[in-house]
Amino acid sequence: MTKAIRPALINCARCGVEKKVGRSGPIPTYCSGACRAAVKYERTLVDGRYEAELARARRRTAQRQQENARPCPYCGAPMTNPRRVQCGLEACRLRAAADRMRQLQRDYKAEHGVWPHHRYPESQRAASLRRRHKHGHWRKQYPERAAAYDARRRALVTQARTDETFAPIDIHTRDGWTCQLCHEPIDQSIAWPHPKSPSVDHIIPLSKGGAHALSNAQSAHLGCNSSKCDREMVDAVARIGQAG
Repeated sequence: MTKAIRPALINCARCGVEKKVGRSGPIPTYCSGACRAAVKYERTLVDGRYEAELARARRRTAQRQQENARPCPYCGAPMTNPRRVQCGLEACRLRAAADRMRQLQRDYKAEHGVWPHHRYPESQRAASLRRRHKHGHWRKQYPERAAAYDARRRALVTQARTDETFAPIDIHTRDGWTCQLCHEPIDQSIAWPHPKSPSVDHIIPLSKGGAHALSNAQSAHLGCNSSKCDREMVDAVARIGQAG
């Protein structure tokens, strides 16, 4: 019997690329496992096995999701993913994040007795002072922006001015040198731009139609006034209370 001659090279049955044949073992038909898998995939598409298996997998997924469905704890919408904490809406996501933070605080307080951020405002003020001593006040760094801000402020004051004329000392004396936002005393000896320096705040912001009058002005720390920004009085006090 004549022994079959083993070829040294073969051409891939799919892509036609030449491939070396080893001295032992079966003679390959394809040049790589990728070509072999591609041929198997193409055969499943032709005979319909791929579509049938895909339909079965989708039915199993739908059945599993239906069995594990549960309502969102915040809005009640159905959730099919058992690992989700909320349904994914923006409001539910924010509420879930707040609950996680509150639980973190409770766990930390239970272990250590106090939440480490109870002095966060003081650390922020200290960091702000260090940054200001290092780089200077923002008015000196950006004089053009400061000039534009002053121009807008003067326009708002002129537009909202009434027949009343008053000085900041009149407001501070009337309010007993007490910040009307955090209700802590104001030290007259502290100079601007320290966060605890005195400033005059408009209860209804000028940008929202407030008047530049005694009835719409109140004493405030510079830091509290900056934190309030152009918010309404109730929202600003709640924000400052949470920060303190």
